[in-house]
Amino acid sequence: MGSTAAGRGRVAVVSHGFFPTVGGSERYHQLTATALTDEADVTVFTADLNLPEPRADAAKRTTLGPLPVAYLPSRWRATERLLRALPLWRALRSFDPDVVWGNHPSPSADLGALYAIVTGRPWVATYHADVSTGSWRNRRYLGWEMWLLRRARAVVVTSDRYRDRLAARGVPADRIVVVPLGPFLGGGVPPPATAVPPPDGGRPFLVVAALDRAHAYKRVDRLLEAVATLARGGTSVRLEVIGDGDRRSELAALATSLGIADRVQFLGTATDAQLAARYANALALVVPSPDETEGFGVVAVEAVQYGCPVIVSTRVAVGDVLGPAAARFDPARPESLAETMRRVVTDPAGRDDLAAKSRAIAPSVRWESLLPRHTAPVRALLRTRSPRRSAAP
Repeated sequence: MGSTAAGRGRVAVVSHGFFPTVGGSERYHQLTATALTDEADVTVFTADLNLPEPRADAAKRTTLGPLPVAYLPSRWRATERLLRALPLWRALRSFDPDVVWGNHPSPSADLGALYAIVTGRPWVATYHADVSTGSWRNRRYLGWEMWLLRRARAVVVTSDRYRDRLAARGVPADRIVVVPLGPFLGGGVPPPATAVPPPDGGRPFLVVAALDRAHAYKRVDRLLEAVATLARGGTSVRLEVIGDGDRRSELAALATSLGIADRVQFLGTATDAQLAARYANALALVVPSPDETEGFGVVAVEAVQYGCPVIVSTRVAVGDVLGPAAARFDPARPESLAETMRRVVTDPAGRDDLAAKSRAIAPSVRWESLLPRHTAPVRALLRTRSPRRSAAP
């Protein structure tokens, strides 16, 4: 896959998802991997199922800006594009990385970690979401994942909550690096917002989520039920839904069955400029995901860039990062989400306080300060790599 320039190391990023498939993990690795190209030759190894027309017979290589991407043979496993072990290992052996960086929890990233362990390469994990323990298979996989993470040189997590949880599972605390995520809007630099005239009925609540089965854990259905609960109690609210997917018609039908079709507007996908305007003009952004299956909740750090109040579960990591800038609901109490939304509607002073705190915390969750911290563990390993490997062809 080419030679490395003198003095530059090689970093292999292993992620089951990448562009043109778009999600939080994909955007994260695009930003962080691109940032590393000032110091190393970086290639992303990902599934060919990310491509519109996957090829199972051979790897397809392309570039995304300065970033080479190797799309490797893969198959579907539940909701994940699972890289095949032999093609991945052959591609990694050809690239000959100094450091492997994986997107965990993921069987594909696990394969990259195993390659690093077997070949004696240092490796770093970004642990971006927890594994549900609702089934014995998941519990078994979680045990395996922790076995691997205990052997990583560093594990990057997005909140103190994940650090404490991994430490309790035996991952060495001194190897866990806590760095929140920044906004993905505008390629990491949120665009300015334009004013949107408030629609009839006043400013709406906003939810931004993929509306497909793979993202059912975001629980937009629970948000619709909360809107219906508020309506039955005499609190009139509106909701705008940004996002699309194979469950959109199902969710629209649910809104109709709940009697709130006139209060909910499904807007589909939005450009960055359109989304910025929605954030700036929303009553509040709601992140209805109830638990840690929502790895972080990047839409919330996007919202605060525009002074938009945020409502989030007590169990979702971004709430820990935003602190008093977010209103919390208790996912163990079904009525809690509606109660929290009602407070935002009926307490203008409290809502203004949330907006002010959102603006105050926004600079601390921007990529210009966060990217160096995310890439620091990989850079440290590159700078201590062996001279023999740095001269490898």
